[in-house]
Amino acid sequence: MSPDRFQVIEKEIWREEKQYLMKQVSLSLIRNDALKIGDYVLSSGKQSPYYVDLRQAISNPIAMDWIANSLARIVVNEIGTLKIDKMMGVPTAGVPFATLVSQKLAIPMLYYRKERKEHGVRKKIEGDMERNDRILMIDDLITTGQSVIMAAEAAREQGGIVSELVVLLDREQGGREYIRSHNIEPHVLFSISEAFSWLKQVKLLSNEDYKMIAEYIVQEKESSVSPKKEKTNKD
Repeated sequence: MSPDRFQVIEKEIWREEKQYLMKQVSLSLIRNDALKIGDYVLSSGKQSPYYVDLRQAISNPIAMDWIANSLARIVVNEIGTLKIDKMMGVPTAGVPFATLVSQKLAIPMLYYRKERKEHGVRKKIEGDMERNDRILMIDDLITTGQSVIMAAEAAREQGGIVSELVVLLDREQGGREYIRSHNIEPHVLFSISEAFSWLKQVKLLSNEDYKMIAEYIVQEKESSVSPKKEKTNKD
């Protein structure tokens, strides 16, 4: 059998594994009240019929393990550990996930400080970072992508090479495209519409709520502004 055929099979196995991980993580989020349905206001001031609060998962070791394992599997299957020198968590929600993935894959970790400290060496990137280190970004979710780009630019300013992001889910509000426009490839476990479609299928989401959320996602996609005019909307 040719090597190409093996690659095709491996890709199909990984696609099936991602579906399995999406279901396990989605179920875990529902159990831990980290995926909420209702009337919410995002940090941008926009209304949303759902809210993903992955910070809620830090209080549940099993949920954290599912999330960390899922992110680690993305790294192994879609990037490769030999292509990474350091990994960096995007504050604040990305930091605990980056910590666990760093330990699982034995890759040194950094973290981004939003405000430069005014004492000591006054760095924005904490940890042992060297010039030309290939840095993998880790975050919880993508909304607009602004927070990822801010962290990536800080690392680049200190000589790091940032071209990959691993994230649990995409809210489908234009962030993935915005991140790509800054020469970073986002590797996402699942989109929010995939999760809601499965939750409806297994009757953990009503038909009425699903229809309302699906319409909202479509509207957000259509109303996504250009990256240059985009404002921070990360929840």
